[in-house]
Amino acid sequence: MSADKDEVKNAQDRLGRQLERARSAEDRELSRQVREVGEQFARLLYGLLRLTRLHQLDNAAFAQPISEWVRAQAKLVDVLGTIHLICVEDQVYVNDVRIRFDMAHDHIEALGSDLRRHNVGGMTFNEQLTEDQLRFVIQAIAAKPDMRGARHALQHKLSEAGMSSIELHGPFRFRLKGERTRKADRAFTEVYQQSASVISEAYQNLSANRMPNPLPVRRLVNELIDNTRMVGASDLAQEHDERLSPFARHVLMVTNLSLMIGRSAGLPETTLGDLGVAAMFHDVGMSVKEEGFFVPYPRHNTAGLRTLMRQRGFHEAKVRRLLAVVEHHRPNEGPLGKPSLFARVIHIADDYDILTRFRPGQGPVLAQPDALARMAAQAGAIYDPQLFQAFVNKMGLFPPGSILRLASGRLAVSVSGARSRKTFSRPLCRVVREADGSTPAEPIAVDLALGDRVKKVIRPGDW
Repeated sequence: MSADKDEVKNAQDRLGRQLERARSAEDRELSRQVREVGEQFARLLYGLLRLTRLHQLDNAAFAQPISEWVRAQAKLVDVLGTIHLICVEDQVYVNDVRIRFDMAHDHIEALGSDLRRHNVGGMTFNEQLTEDQLRFVIQAIAAKPDMRGARHALQHKLSEAGMSSIELHGPFRFRLKGERTRKADRAFTEVYQQSASVISEAYQNLSANRMPNPLPVRRLVNELIDNTRMVGASDLAQEHDERLSPFARHVLMVTNLSLMIGRSAGLPETTLGDLGVAAMFHDVGMSVKEEGFFVPYPRHNTAGLRTLMRQRGFHEAKVRRLLAVVEHHRPNEGPLGKPSLFARVIHIADDYDILTRFRPGQGPVLAQPDALARMAAQAGAIYDPQLFQAFVNKMGLFPPGSILRLASGRLAVSVSGARSRKTFSRPLCRVVREADGSTPAEPIAVDLALGDRVKKVIRPGDW
């Protein structure tokens, strides 16, 4: 255990230096390299695809651009490790860096169009390709897509050729700066259903010792932010929670609660996006294996830190993500000093969900109001008091999921947080049992601000 603690301390020291680097000219130089080499990387890929329309792959015209692409990939691997090439509408990203092309606008779109023929929006290169492997990739992309499942067919073709290290991703869409948010762009239910596969893919990649692509996770977080701007994230998450796997439930609930706290604390939307991605990866160490076994829970923070630190290149968002992974169980006041902002937010969300998470055959550890009370007693020492107050102000006295006996004799479940100061202790509820013990034939909503009141909180021991 002492070696493990030393490793955490060393990692903390490295992170501190890397944060300074992220704010220095050295990091700007790294971004410049990624942009320049990434532009060459993407331009050559597009040029090779266009060349297949004129020549067979054994033509001498392919020799020089193929060699140049392999050299460009080697440079990117040296500074980034895993390479994520993502086409989003008329934009191209290499990892988190947007590539600005010195070419005509239609050429940029053409690269994305070539990939979208196979229902592909991006590619992750986990290992460096040889020239022969690149020829195969170009040929496979240039070929007619399989209309029965283009992306999966192309992925299978690459894997059969020994290139399973290449991962294909579906089409992307990002909300651009200045674009008006459309409330009905995607229903919260649809976002939540998709989230399970996004989380599963990211954590499976980590379990297979591959770096996850942060862009699908960021896209999901942006959609969660959009869909919960006017309503309570925790309310909606509670409603759709049962549709997900247990681990996905925890990750998504912690993410939603973290976004709720961050928004209540006044964080700008760009910072909320970084916070959401950090929350998505907060338990990344739970997917790490050592000698064929998942690491023990006490070491999952360290394991997660080691895993994400394999991704080369640092900017501030990545450093915040790493600090959140290693620090989100640390007390607010402790010998190692105050944790980072993201870690303090996620600590509150994570502990609350653990205390109130329903376990089959066991139920939750505590009822929601009791969990808030227990955590409130440790605000200051364990939890950031200002952030915890923001959390309580949004959750209300009877947070979503609280099972309540009403003065009318009805049994109800809280389905909202505090909508205002006046409704702090009067949430919206859904009746699950009438006073005579019968179950309502149809859902019945009750606004406690308009009548009735809470007589008793039903606790796990009361069941």
